[in-house]
Order: sequence, then C-alpha cells, then structure tokens
Amino acid sequence: MDFDLSIKNGDLMIYSSYGLESFAREFVDYYNTNIEKIKKALSINKNTNIIVALTDEEKEAAFTYGKSAFSGIFTDTGAFAYINLNGGKTKEYMFKGLMHELIHHLYAYHVYGTDKKRITWVDEGLAQFFSNQKEELKDELKYHSFLKENLDKIQDVDLNLLNHKDKSFGNNNGYNLSYIAIRYLYETNSHENFIKIIKNQESLLELGSSIIKDIKEHYCINNKTI
Repeated sequence: MDFDLSIKNGDLMIYSSYGLESFAREFVDYYNTNIEKIKKALSINKNTNIIVALTDEEKEAAFTYGKSAFSGIFTDTGAFAYINLNGGKTKEYMFKGLMHELIHHLYAYHVYGTDKKRITWVDEGLAQFFSNQKEELKDELKYHSFLKENLDKIQDVDLNLLNHKDKSFGNNNGYNLSYIAIRYLYETNSHENFIKIIKNQESLLELGSSIIKDIKEHYCINNKTI
C-alpha cells in the first residue's frame, strides 16, 4: 500500500494519506503523552519502534472489519487504521482506538510472546484498560454501577470460550467482561505479580474459567450492594 507522507518522531513512524496529515500530527502528541506510562504499566523497559499506517480511503482498508468512522487492527510492526474524519467520532475516540491496537502489538510482541496462544479476553481487556477507553469508569460510583449491570445476572462463564472468530466474544458482552477481569487482576495484585500473570499462558487459561465467579464474590454481586 502506498502512502502520501511519513512522519517520524522518536520511536514512532506514521505513514498517512494527505487528508489525515493533521490527524496524524496530533496523534504524535497524544502518543508521546501516553506511551511511557503504558510501557511502564506493562513493564516494557526497552525501546520499541512503532509503525502506524493511516488511510481515509475505504478501498485501501478493504481487509479491515466494518465501515465505521474508525476501523483498526494491530500488526507485527504496530497498527493500521481506516479513519473517516466525518464519520461522527471524536479525535479522542480514534486516538484511544489507535492506542488500543498498539497495546495489542506491545503485549503480543514485547510482553506475552507471539509463540503462545492468543487469549482474547486478556488481550482485549488489557487494550481497553490501558488505552483509557473506559476512562469514565475511574469514578468509583460509576464503576460499581457498571459492575452490577454487567455481572448481576451472569452465572458461571468461561471467558476462554469467547473469541472473535465465531463472534462469541462480541455477542456475549466479552469487551465489558474482559475489561472487568483485567481491572480486577490489576487492582488485587502487586504490579510484579500482575506482570507475571499476564505473561503466563497456563495461569491465564485457569483464571479465564473462574475469574468472573471470583469477581462476583469479591464485590459481593448478588449478595449485597457493592
């Protein structure tokens, strides 16, 4: 795929169509503001060379899913996204979407390892949590309401069985449940233990089959008001 321009800033290289030049340059600032905090949270202590490719041409993005204002995927070098600046989404929404995809990349290539089985709930939960896509849930009252709304009527669920290939992840509230699961692990473990957990495939698969039950017990869902 050919791109009109390239923008290099530190370890970040952006390839972009002309129509997205302003967006790309603003994303550089957003990236620089957030990337070190994300790398610290994931215990990534080395330089990471990241490539982001952006297009506003639908035909160039034919291999991505959907035709929304923002459609992104992570790659072995960073991320690719289709951006429609007139599609009704804010720039902040799309910046966070790009960071979501880059967290997938960072986790797979610099933390977990590409030789292991991708565990969807872990990958999506991490991407949502550290990209601040649910930033409004930093408010404890809002988060407690969110927990009750998403967990109140759920019985046992094995998060490992939810994936993108058969759409079971999206169809079974996988995004919200994975966010809750990763946040629970992050808030109930030391940072050192959290990193050990998200690197260990066996431990993650064991957690996936029981973590929703553990979370409900932790927050006393179904027993009393959290």
